[in-house]
Amino acid sequence: MCTLSEIEAKLRGQDDLRQRIVRNLGSSTVALFGIFDADGADLLKLAGTGTLMVVDDSFGILTAAHVWDESLKLAAKVGITLTDNINHKTPIDVQAITPTIIKSVEWNEWGQDLAFLRIPSELTGGIKAFQVFEDFKAPPRHLNAESLECWVAMGTPEELGVFTHTHATVQISGDFVDPKTVTREEYDYYDFEVDINRPGMPKSFGGFSGGGLWRVLVYCSPVTGKIDWAQRLKGVIFWQFPIVSGRRLIRCHGSKSVEALVNKI
Repeated sequence: MCTLSEIEAKLRGQDDLRQRIVRNLGSSTVALFGIFDADGADLLKLAGTGTLMVVDDSFGILTAAHVWDESLKLAAKVGITLTDNINHKTPIDVQAITPTIIKSVEWNEWGQDLAFLRIPSELTGGIKAFQVFEDFKAPPRHLNAESLECWVAMGTPEELGVFTHTHATVQISGDFVDPKTVTREEYDYYDFEVDINRPGMPKSFGGFSGGGLWRVLVYCSPVTGKIDWAQRLKGVIFWQFPIVSGRRLIRCHGSKSVEALVNKI
C-alpha cells in the first residue's frame, strides 16, 4: 500500500506520475483551429484550447468567449485535435455550432469571457472514440482515502507548435500550478504565476486561452493499493498579464462563473 509521503515525493520528483495525470486530463482537452477557405485549400489558424464537456444532453466545448468571437466564428469550419502531435481532425461546420456565451461589453482582465460551443449530436460518437466529455454536473467521487491536492492548467502553447498554412502540429500541455482565489462582485477567479524562464515554459500563454484549470486529488486506492487520482474542472483560462521580473500572471474564470454559463445552456 502506498502512502501520502510517497505520493508527495513522486509529485515533487522525477517520477512519471505528473505525466500520467496530464495525459489523463488531455483526454478531455482539445486544441481549437479556425479552418478558412483559401482558394479551395484549408488555411489553419490556432484559436485556443477547449475542454470537452457534457451538460445534461448537450455535448460541446467549453472555452473562452474571445476564442469563439475573434477566430472560430469567422472561419468556415472549426477543427479539433483528437490526439497529441497531429493536425486538425473532425472539422465542424461553424453554422452547425450553437454557442452559449457570457462576455462583457468592455472586455478586460476581469472578463467575463466564457463560451460553450454545442456541437451536432452526430459528431459526438466519433469524438468519444478518442476523447472524454467531462460531465460538469456529475457529483464528486468519494475517495474513502486521504489525498494530496494539486492543480493543473491545460493548454496548447502556440510557440511550441509547428505551423504551415495547411498543416499544424501541436501538443496539449499541462503545467502544475498554485492558484489563488480571487473574487470581484459576484464573479470568482483563479490567478496563478508562471516562471517563463523555466525550461520548456513558453514565454506567452497564447494558445492556452479557453484551456481548463483542474483540481486533482491524488490518493492511494484502498482497492488496488496503487496511486490513483480524481480530477475536477474548476476554471477556464482567459487572460495573461505582462511579464514582470521573469514571471507572468495568468487569470482563469472560476467554477461559479462556469456554473453561471452552464445554467444558460
